[in-house]
Amino acid sequence: MRNILFVLAVLISVPAAGEPLVRLHTSYYYIDGASATVLAAQLDQNGPVGSDGKHYAGRTRWDIQWKFRHEQKGTACSMTDIAIAVGIAQTMPKWRGEEKGAAGLKALWTKFAEALQRHEDGHKEHGMKAAKEIEAAVLAVKPVSNCEDLELAASTAAQAVVTKYQALDEEYDRKTDHGRNRGATLL
Repeated sequence: MRNILFVLAVLISVPAAGEPLVRLHTSYYYIDGASATVLAAQLDQNGPVGSDGKHYAGRTRWDIQWKFRHEQKGTACSMTDIAIAVGIAQTMPKWRGEEKGAAGLKALWTKFAEALQRHEDGHKEHGMKAAKEIEAAVLAVKPVSNCEDLELAASTAAQAVVTKYQALDEEYDRKTDHGRNRGATLL
């Protein structure tokens, strides 16, 4: 709740459209083991839970908040500007004892961790693109006779963009098997 109030306070203070405010937070969970098999099992057991209830090695969630301003001039209400904030939360693994691991396992871990980060950054990029597309969609809403209808049209346009990018995230995970077929695996 406190985060939402912070984001709303920032949105209210932003005077006009432009680059979205981005807040990125990365948290970690720890795994232990001396083999790829043990580490992979710990990733499957301790990794963040996806929207499907399964554990994954990493996870990126994004949330977009927007606030727009409009004005009534005569018989038309039109959009004047928009402020957007994007919250991005990534959860990634850390291998406790990596410094003591065998050289081959450390190299495998490094390759895995880099591939996983690239995959999760793909989700982050979806959130960033969605924010920019929301801005364009809201500012493109044509003037209407009353501001209530304008607000509804703008909110509908913004929500459609969010829905589109949520579907892109799901398709991205399906195509990449959550990054596994692009190197985000230890086995």
